[in-house]
Amino acid sequence: MLSQLRKSDWDESAAAHLAARAGFGESPATLDRWTKQGLDATVQELLHPDASQASPPSCTIPDQFALLRDRVKSAASPDEQREAQKALREAVNEQLFGLVTWWTQQMIATHAPLVEKMTLFWHGHFATSAEKVRSPYKLWQQNETLRTHALGNFGTLTKAISRDPAMMVYLDLESSKAEHPNENFARELMELFTLGEGNYTENDVKESARAFTGYRIDPSTERFRFIPRQFDAGLKTFMGQAGNWNGDQIIDMILKQPACAKFITTKLWRFFVYDDPKPELVAALADTFSHYHYEIRPLLEKTFSSE
Repeated sequence: MLSQLRKSDWDESAAAHLAARAGFGESPATLDRWTKQGLDATVQELLHPDASQASPPSCTIPDQFALLRDRVKSAASPDEQREAQKALREAVNEQLFGLVTWWTQQMIATHAPLVEKMTLFWHGHFATSAEKVRSPYKLWQQNETLRTHALGNFGTLTKAISRDPAMMVYLDLESSKAEHPNENFARELMELFTLGEGNYTENDVKESARAFTGYRIDPSTERFRFIPRQFDAGLKTFMGQAGNWNGDQIIDMILKQPACAKFITTKLWRFFVYDDPKPELVAALADTFSHYHYEIRPLLEKTFSSE
């Protein structure tokens, strides 16, 4: 279904095309080097870049706003509280702007363009909102999680996202407990992140929501922690299978659904190549993705090596 580009068709124009799709464009010197070394070596360079990263932005200090929050809590009058809240909002907005600037510079200056391009893809796929999360540190953590797993394993990435503090705030997972499971994350997990509409039932949403109870954020570190006493340990029936499932097991069962590989490969193809791939092409890509147990590199290698 996907024919590899012929060696005779690999030239500077093809290299520039790949640079724009798999990254953000490259310098003439880099394109010249890519042209000389060939398609195979260039794709491997993109898939296995230097692991070094730029320094993190200033928002990586968890207690950055501790004094401002204390000032809001200890305000002696409504006017003082309003002033303190305004100062806190302005500080958060400034750091959010700094985070965007930092990542933009990462994309411009990176020596690992495909990592940043895939971080951008996953950022849109596992979408959250700074307006609701309101924590530059949590959003930076999420950006680093996406970058760490950008070319790795989709299942591993999905499990990491289920424990991501920014996602937990955005989809109210941090307040979900056995007595009152919140369905927001469970629904988006299947509808937007893995399967797409029509490939799960309302009962699957309700039962899987129970499996993600007990997920919390440690206030001292702003990182994930699990609280067993708030977890629903009862029997759950998901995708026709009964068991005392936890969140990771739910994700494992989702990955076994044929719709999952098709859903993700379709989104990746649309992002990198063109809209509306034919069903037989999606099926071939999904077979590759499933064969390699949701490893992302083999799928991208097949895509970027094609004509």
